[in-house]
Amino acid sequence: MALRPHHSRAGDGIRIFGTVLIAVHLFLSAWLVIQFEGQYTEGQPAPTKVKALVAIDKEQTLIDVEMENSTSFLLYMVFRDYDEPEGSIQNNSNQNNSSDVDSTQTDDDEQEGTIEWLKNGRKVTLTSLVLVCIAECLVLAGIPLRATLRAILFTGMVASFLIVMPATYVLDLAGDGEGSDDEDRADSSDGVGQSTIADETFVAQTEQGSIAHEQTNIDHSLLLTGIRFDMSFSGYDLGLVEPENYTAVRNEVPNENDTDAKSYVEFHSNLDLKYGKNLPSMFLLPLLWFFFPAKPKSEGEINSLIREQE
Repeated sequence: MALRPHHSRAGDGIRIFGTVLIAVHLFLSAWLVIQFEGQYTEGQPAPTKVKALVAIDKEQTLIDVEMENSTSFLLYMVFRDYDEPEGSIQNNSNQNNSSDVDSTQTDDDEQEGTIEWLKNGRKVTLTSLVLVCIAECLVLAGIPLRATLRAILFTGMVASFLIVMPATYVLDLAGDGEGSDDEDRADSSDGVGQSTIADETFVAQTEQGSIAHEQTNIDHSLLLTGIRFDMSFSGYDLGLVEPENYTAVRNEVPNENDTDAKSYVEFHSNLDLKYGKNLPSMFLLPLLWFFFPAKPKSEGEINSLIREQE
């Protein structure tokens, strides 16, 4: 007795119904789940902990953030006060006035060239789900090379969930790596866009140029169901320094005994990017193909293919 049953009309119906059911199940499920946990290890905000849970589905990104030991962080945000020196403000104002037209055109070009990576990833994944369902209908119609077409579209769907979605999320989180004008920040990052990811972990949305001697570090490792990013951020927050000392702190790292050394802040975090728990259901499709096979080709079709090959 053969393990694989013979073709039947009922089997065709079960296979198509099962394919559509799995596609709808995936459509309604969470595609990515991101768990973030970080802690201030040095400086006035320590030992505040930050935890976040992010769920990404077909159209939304849901975020839940929780802080522990937040009193020190709240006091830190209350007492920090960063004022850009007047000279820098005047220089920036003169530069902006002299190149107002050029900067406006540049901003418009940047807005037009901005790529919404995660949105595009969602579109690709949804398209792959629709194509898999269409391919199953084409198999029922008996088109040539139906098995090859079905296998290619199934592979594309798997790649969309396992590769495209995580990659587009990381690209969306990291940005294009072109939006920062801070040379120190660009020099401290290990690669394009990495400093932007580290800024996300720093939590406090500090002003541009308010962190001196900034250092970021990002490492990644594979998990059983995703990937982990270990990230760290450190620097001297000028919001905790007297304005007259800004230049000295920027030019040289303060000594341990200096008052300005207390402005040092360090943050460590890890971000686990995991696949949704319902994604393994897509691997039931090959089982449907095996236990409910499509109608085999007739002898006439086989002979005509052989003659064409000869």
